[in-house]
Amino acid sequence: MRDPTRLRELRSSLLAGALAALEAGQFEEAERQAGAWAAHDGADTEATMLQGLATAARGDVALAAPLLQRVAAARPDFAHPCRDLARLRPDAPDLVAAAFRACRALAPRDPRLAYAYADFLLDTDKAAAAAAVLRRVRQSDARFAPAHNLYGMALIDLGDMEGAVAAFQEAIALNGRDAAAWANLGMALKIEGRFDASFDAYDRAVAAAPQDAQIRLNRAVALLRAGRMAEAWPDYESRLALGRPRLPMASLLPAIDTLPDLAGRTVLAWHEEGFGDTLQFARYLPLLAARGARVVAFVPAELRRLLRTLDGVAEVLGPPAPVPAFDWHVPFFSLPRAFGTTLESIPDQVPYLAAAPDDAAAWAPLLPARGLRVGLAWAGQARPWLPGFSALDRRRSIEPAELAPLGGLRGVSLVSLQKCPAAAPTTPLPPGMALTDPMPGVADFADTAAIIAALDVVVSVDTAVAHLAGALGKPVFLLDRYDNCWRWLAGREDSPWYPALRIFRQPRPGDWATPVARVAAELRRLARDGPAR
Repeated sequence: MRDPTRLRELRSSLLAGALAALEAGQFEEAERQAGAWAAHDGADTEATMLQGLATAARGDVALAAPLLQRVAAARPDFAHPCRDLARLRPDAPDLVAAAFRACRALAPRDPRLAYAYADFLLDTDKAAAAAAVLRRVRQSDARFAPAHNLYGMALIDLGDMEGAVAAFQEAIALNGRDAAAWANLGMALKIEGRFDASFDAYDRAVAAAPQDAQIRLNRAVALLRAGRMAEAWPDYESRLALGRPRLPMASLLPAIDTLPDLAGRTVLAWHEEGFGDTLQFARYLPLLAARGARVVAFVPAELRRLLRTLDGVAEVLGPPAPVPAFDWHVPFFSLPRAFGTTLESIPDQVPYLAAAPDDAAAWAPLLPARGLRVGLAWAGQARPWLPGFSALDRRRSIEPAELAPLGGLRGVSLVSLQKCPAAAPTTPLPPGMALTDPMPGVADFADTAAIIAALDVVVSVDTAVAHLAGALGKPVFLLDRYDNCWRWLAGREDSPWYPALRIFRQPRPGDWATPVARVAAELRRLARDGPAR
């Protein structure tokens, strides 16, 4: 076939078919169609890439590596095609790692390939391995700025904040317009509580990339952690531009003070991501009702029975029911912005949620009858669909073995509040830790609330259980990570959100022994003096 028009049509058809098959997971078919054109035109980079990706995706990395390297050489300004393979096969990290290794054997000195491999390692929670790869890149090619930036991210995951700050500064010295490096420097400085320097770095990041919603969101988080809420809320709404569209932005609830009247208007409050977020900000729904609104909550099944105990809420609905008609809608996390919340105006009246008396009576016989009754939650909700969240979840969670000092306390009875699947610890409970576990029978947060109602104190990492106990007015001992969430602020051991919550924070990254020892001492004192009933 020599007709140029027919050849173009054939190429377009084969490569379009190969791409569609690749995205559908039909790797053999994708390989066949891309290979058919590559056999005709071996210099066609797009065909070679599709063929290489398909070959690797079906498992033959040795055959695929030369093809992928040929593409990488032909496209020096693009990411290495192994990164596309990682997106194609998130279910097969070992296969992707093997493809990276096969390509690196062909191009051992390629900093772009090494960078892509380190990025993949970091995405798959192998921060130490990523840091090792990046150290070699930095030694061999010190002017490759992206490697310094990514090295800083790996060091944050490893708890080396000082090293991370230095790495980001090196990246900036090589490219002062790198918005990501400025933003990451701001994040590291925020973790260290160096807020003035953090805001300076974030301002440079925003100036370099004014349309980047993620950078604006990250700066808002830094402002919130510093307690500068009024400045933070407008940019905190940037998160709504990062996810898939939910409801029309035109009907997003504006600042309450700008509305003349809510009487007769339906306000739909909807759940975003974390259960704890919805539990924390549910306190605003009665305030909406007090202004005359008809308040409807749209939440997952796990929250519906519990949120029906909120004053003033007309209906509590959720999937698979359709979204009801409304005048205004508001995600729970936007309620503080709508009310113009500052540190001084946080609505801290608790309890604002309650356990149903019948539920509490049903659960009481399953709980310890004597001693200081202490609920334990040691892991948060895993969110594998959020990039990078597993690393954060690992930092905020604690292995049950690290709670051993709580197991031998005289006069203390421990009750698990840890719901599956996180209830299956990676290490067994330590010797001597007797733990009553009612959670297999728990269906939703209303059940958990009924259990907490019978306890004297809750010890929890930063997870929904801490918010639930706080909303019920129960004393909470929060085991908080070093790089803590903004809502727990910096330099405080109390919380303006929950008057009965105390914070026991890591003094250094990864050090759970210190806060656990402090909690053990406090529980020992409470057991000795007698629980407040």
